[in-house]
Amino acid sequence: MRRLISPVTKALLGTGRLGRAACLAATIPALTVAAPVQTALAGGMYEMVSHDFSVGIDQAKMLRIEGAAAIVAVGNPSIADAIIQGSDMLLLVGRSYGATNILVYDHNGNETASLIVNVVDAAPRLVTVHRGNARSSYNCAPTCQSILRIGDSEVFSEQVTKQTGNKMGLATQGAEATAEGVGEE
Repeated sequence: MRRLISPVTKALLGTGRLGRAACLAATIPALTVAAPVQTALAGGMYEMVSHDFSVGIDQAKMLRIEGAAAIVAVGNPSIADAIIQGSDMLLLVGRSYGATNILVYDHNGNETASLIVNVVDAAPRLVTVHRGNARSSYNCAPTCQSILRIGDSEVFSEQVTKQTGNKMGLATQGAEATAEGVGEE
């Protein structure tokens, strides 16, 4: 009887003892404590408490703004995004590595906050495998699965993108079929 081995398993087996040890270490859950929402004070009689924030790539962070936020301008939306959540909250989303600025304005057009957002790697369970110049990334929680990360080899990225697209297509087809079935009654 022939045993099938997934490409991820083959990749991890090919990494040797150190690669497997790194994957195992990455699967051990880290103790996390919920962090309070950070606050940025600006505009009017307030001084900026902190204007430099970090958010992980593909992660979100809530930020409390002093004053009513009505308009948000993001310097480079491919690095980070900011979404108004209520009048005094911003949701920061890390899109890709780098830094960008975010300006927040009230309903009168007055600037209420000026922020610098640094998007950093915040994936404690990430395992990166290097084979010469080729790089591939895996999220090991609890088993290692291939993921798409900036800097991975083109061949690996194309494989992950194709598989992800196929999965999303099937999910969309299933949702559409379910919606059509509901409308028939």
